Amino acid sequence: MKRLLPTLALLLASAAGCAREGDADAGFAQQGLLTRSFDLAGSTTKTDLGQQVLVDELGRYLVVGYVSPGSVGLARFLPDGSIDTSYGAGGSGRIAYSAPLQVVTAATRDAVGRIVVVGFGQKSGGAPSDYDGVVCRYTAAGQRDISLGSSGCRSYSLDHVGGGGDFFSAVTTDGAGQIYVAGQTQVSAEDYDFVVMKLASPDALPLSTFAGTGDVTIGFDIQANHAGGDVDGATAILLLNNALYVGGYAVDDLGTDLALAKLSALNGALDGAFCPDSTTCSGSQRLGGLRTIGLNLGGDNDERVRALAATPDGRIVVAGEVQRDVAGNVSNNYLVTRLNSNGSYAAPFGSGTAIYNSILPGLSLTGLAVRSDGRIVIGGDTAGTPTAPDPQRVLWAVQLSAAGVPDGQFASGLGGASSIALFTFPNAGAGQPLDHRGGGISLDRGRILLAGARLWRQDLPNGVQDFDFAAVRMQGDAIFSDGLEF
Repeated sequence: MKRLLPTLALLLASAAGCAREGDADAGFAQQGLLTRSFDLAGSTTKTDLGQQVLVDELGRYLVVGYVSPGSVGLARFLPDGSIDTSYGAGGSGRIAYSAPLQVVTAATRDAVGRIVVVGFGQKSGGAPSDYDGVVCRYTAAGQRDISLGSSGCRSYSLDHVGGGGDFFSAVTTDGAGQIYVAGQTQVSAEDYDFVVMKLASPDALPLSTFAGTGDVTIGFDIQANHAGGDVDGATAILLLNNALYVGGYAVDDLGTDLALAKLSALNGALDGAFCPDSTTCSGSQRLGGLRTIGLNLGGDNDERVRALAATPDGRIVVAGEVQRDVAGNVSNNYLVTRLNSNGSYAAPFGSGTAIYNSILPGLSLTGLAVRSDGRIVIGGDTAGTPTAPDPQRVLWAVQLSAAGVPDGQFASGLGGASSIALFTFPNAGAGQPLDHRGGGISLDRGRILLAGARLWRQDLPNGVQDFDFAAVRMQGDAIFSDGLEF
């Protein structure tokens, strides 16, 4: 036994040196990358966009997203990244259901393993601008949940204004299977507000115990010079300790600001203890349940919350995008900050209260996850080169410490102090651009999963672009990446 110990130590040290957190997991699918096309028969388009990758109790991966021209797509893979031939027709590992939507925006699993998908679609028989929010639900086996109707989906029209739009962008569920959605609703010709809905578990009907109607409309209205109304939109939602944190953006006179609201998950009332005064929430334009943050770093001052997550100690991680102008060079940066439950900054974080860092032009942040030790993982898609006139987009991921410091153990791609990992998927061959779209982030025993889509080819007739579902699994702990610890 004594002879074995040094050998074991050497093996472990060697494993640690060969694999780094953030590298594509070579033992998963095709060198850490998986793709799946749908290309539905009779469709003139081939746009398959993965929005989220979910992990079930058996360690299988379900990539959920949109399949043109109006379907929800489900593709399931085994833990090694191979197609799950027990799922879907003919061992294909995929299912596509027609749905009353045109865009899938988010997906999650509820407490009993059902898949909840949200998005929006044009109202049947309505004006071109008349959109309804849509919720679809499927069983763990991938069957339509007819509790919501024969299609497995239900549409929601708030109809604050004739021909107006309702859009769902984020979803979460509670232990009872109740569904919470957040998005945007049009309340007048020029005014859009946050909307939050609470839906019952069996049938996804609005719950009257939540604000009397099942929905809450929140207007920040911080554009002082626009008497007709403002554009506010929710893009993220988090359920924590019977409270809902909702994040998005609000238009002001200089651009768009980060916008946050906190309300009761029980009755929908705004929480007056969230940003009760300007001392607690410095720089806020709104108080008593609402908070806006305008950093105004240049460019169009476009600042948006894209994702929310909770830390192990109950603080709120806010991730999004912010524009910066440095010596005349405007870039889109990722933004991460951390708040206490009362809305105050949980400082120190990064170099002060927040961290923002440019990767490459045209950055989009689409995913956020917090590890059990508090480390923060974000990701999305970005331009592949700084100077290309028509940038080819790649997937990216960054890991930060719990205190907002770039994690030097998580570096590939561009490397360096930003701890950036970049990923590209193979396409159909020479002459085809590398183009990717990011999706949500999930964790599987410490390993990072980033959903998205890859452009397979664009040389098809009539300018059709062929996008496929995609997901990348990144290496976790170099020694215990199989999830086993002793």
